[in-house]
Amino acid sequence: MRKNKGIIRNNRTAPLFMEIGIMKKENRIFRNKSSIVIIALLVFIAMAVISINACGFLASASWKEEVQLSDGRIIVVKRRIIREGGGGELASNPTLSKPKEYRINFAYPVDSETRIEWRSTKIDEGRYPEIPLILDLEAGQPIVYTILSISIACEVYNKYVYRNGVWIEEALPEHFEMRATNLFLKLSTDMPWFVNLETKRKENEDLGYRQSIKQVGPNRKVCGL
Repeated sequence: MRKNKGIIRNNRTAPLFMEIGIMKKENRIFRNKSSIVIIALLVFIAMAVISINACGFLASASWKEEVQLSDGRIIVVKRRIIREGGGGELASNPTLSKPKEYRINFAYPVDSETRIEWRSTKIDEGRYPEIPLILDLEAGQPIVYTILSISIACEVYNKYVYRNGVWIEEALPEHFEMRATNLFLKLSTDMPWFVNLETKRKENEDLGYRQSIKQVGPNRKVCGL
């Protein structure tokens, strides 16, 4: 009788072990499928980012702009923003991109066929480039003034001079004569194809722009403006 009971007990437990084995197998299959889904999702995201770049979602913005020099002459320059990925979350930055470099291309000497180009070189801690504020001629040489953030509350102005075929940074004194910005302050992904002086004047007078970028000087370092 004991033998028969043992046989009956073994027969009853056998299906249970089979069910456990099947469940373990199903769990492994589920985990494998989940891993495949995650990998596929990551691949899809990577391909989407590549496609966005390829389609020009992060492409540069280009426009032509009238610039009035300090001697009264008006020239037309070509400006460009090179963008890269980054710049915050989707909620605050739908393009998921930010400026990487600013460029200004113009004829020099003025009214000649020869063109030169200035490119931003300095970046702040947040990986944002210095912003060009003034393009002018000084003693016949092209100059560019920029502003760069050095902390949460402070910025510094920089000056570049085109000399002997290259752009050279010229150290600014701590105090110098204040000058009004003569470059278009709006720098976004939806730039107009052409900016005239009147459009620039109206845009640059907007109260939304801080005073430190509406002018250059009289202090090399500005904080809280």
